[in-house]
Amino acid sequence: MSVALAEAPNPREFIGANNPPAEPNPFEAIRISIDDHLTEARNWADGTEIENQAQADEVSRLIEDLRLDSDAAEALRVEQKKPHDDAVAEIQARFNPLIADLKNKQPGKVPLAIRALKATLGAYLQKLEDAKLALARKAREEADAAAKAAAEAARAAAPSDLAALEAAEELVAEAKDAATFAKYAENDKAQARGGSRAMGLRSYWIPTLTAPREAVEHYIATDPQAVKDFLLKMAEVDIRNGKRTLPGFTITEERRV
Repeated sequence: MSVALAEAPNPREFIGANNPPAEPNPFEAIRISIDDHLTEARNWADGTEIENQAQADEVSRLIEDLRLDSDAAEALRVEQKKPHDDAVAEIQARFNPLIADLKNKQPGKVPLAIRALKATLGAYLQKLEDAKLALARKAREEADAAAKAAAEAARAAAPSDLAALEAAEELVAEAKDAATFAKYAENDKAQARGGSRAMGLRSYWIPTLTAPREAVEHYIATDPQAVKDFLLKMAEVDIRNGKRTLPGFTITEERRV
């Protein structure tokens, strides 16, 4: 019995029984390959010129190897990112019908409702503001007239005419009150205060291009670099579309690998 037990194979006596090999890490494999190829690249791209066809072929092969590394890394990145992208897409799909920005093709219900409510509120506030502006203009006119009358009365009152001096002082006091009310009216803005903060009309300044040539001349004078960058971008689009001559540009051919 003891002999049979001694001759029986030990189920743990095989390679990796105690420490099974770790699962291969795809990222590490790609990183190692890239590091190896980068070491080669540093040896070739050291400022020394290629001397023969064999060396050119080696560099060409190395470029291809690095591109393959990059493609493999990108494919792995997409693969590993996909579950997160799917989760984000699912969350977006749940929330977009409610809160998607108005710039989206399908805005959310809340932004649409807020826009409609702002339009409704804005129409009322505009009417209210028009009335307040009319009141402010009238108050300012009355204050200016009162100030003028007070000044004239003060100039006309003789130093010995107490009644006239007192009347002039009353006009001065009335003018001050009128000026105070006019200032209050001018600062009184149309607002709605139902929420935690008051809502009122805001100014938005929107440009409309009416004289393109004048606008170009203005920006050439004030921000020439921005105009140059814009023109270069337009030229690059035309060149990609096949144009080889453009007014105001010299187009040169540059050969690259």
